Amino acid sequence: MHRFMLFVGMGTALLAANACSARASRPLAAAASRNDAGAVRRLVAEGMAVDEPDEHGWTALMWAARAAALDAMTALLDAGASANARDTGHRWTPLLQAIHTQRPTAVRLLLERSADPNAASPGGVTPLLMAADDPDPTTVQLLLAHGANPRHEGPGGVTPLTQAVSGGALTDLTDRPLLGGCHPATVRALLAHDPSLTIPETFAGRQALWWARVHDCAEVLKLVAASRSGSAELAIRGLGLVREKVSAIGGESTAGVGPTPPGDPRQRPATDARSRR
Repeated sequence: MHRFMLFVGMGTALLAANACSARASRPLAAAASRNDAGAVRRLVAEGMAVDEPDEHGWTALMWAARAAALDAMTALLDAGASANARDTGHRWTPLLQAIHTQRPTAVRLLLERSADPNAASPGGVTPLLMAADDPDPTTVQLLLAHGANPRHEGPGGVTPLTQAVSGGALTDLTDRPLLGGCHPATVRALLAHDPSLTIPETFAGRQALWWARVHDCAEVLKLVAASRSGSAELAIRGLGLVREKVSAIGGESTAGVGPTPPGDPRQRPATDARSRR
């Protein structure tokens, strides 16, 4: 089953990749995307508007953020580029663009330059909600350190914790396969920040636990059970990388949660209807 899901996910990712082949064509955006800070400064000095969107609806800072072009980002921000501008499509900020392309260094710079860590898309997707489906917890930790809200609830009752527990399975339209997986480091990061976080009694919560069980995510299920019993902090300290069989985990980790198939018609995506671009 795992192989089948991975095959389907890879096919979806290839289709998304074809849709995400946009290239910066305007001079300022092109210079920003290739991290040419000198050209950025020159073009701005010649009168180019730093926040004017191009034909894709993106500003030069968004192009730079997607590429983690830190020198160009700094030049643009120094010239007055807005860290909280929104594109004309998804209405994403540069921060969401950087998280989408998994650029933690760009995320750090934007947060240090006053990017709003809780600026959601019109569909209710916050930066933390998007970052929580990443197995690398770096971006989640950066966002939490800058005041991101770990209790935000998005469409269908999805939360950062449900995203991390499910591995983003089918709840984030992305350029890479997201058909479930074990993201214990991201779960630990969220619970270390707030040990009282729990899986909500929503469809997204049930789906998250279903995917965790399908992938034998024993460590993640144990952390979730500990959070429900109020001992998440102790579990985080003592669990480490211990792997157990899901069948050995009883009690609250699966209590009252039926195995809801991922194709259930009640399913609602956690992000906007468009795929990531």
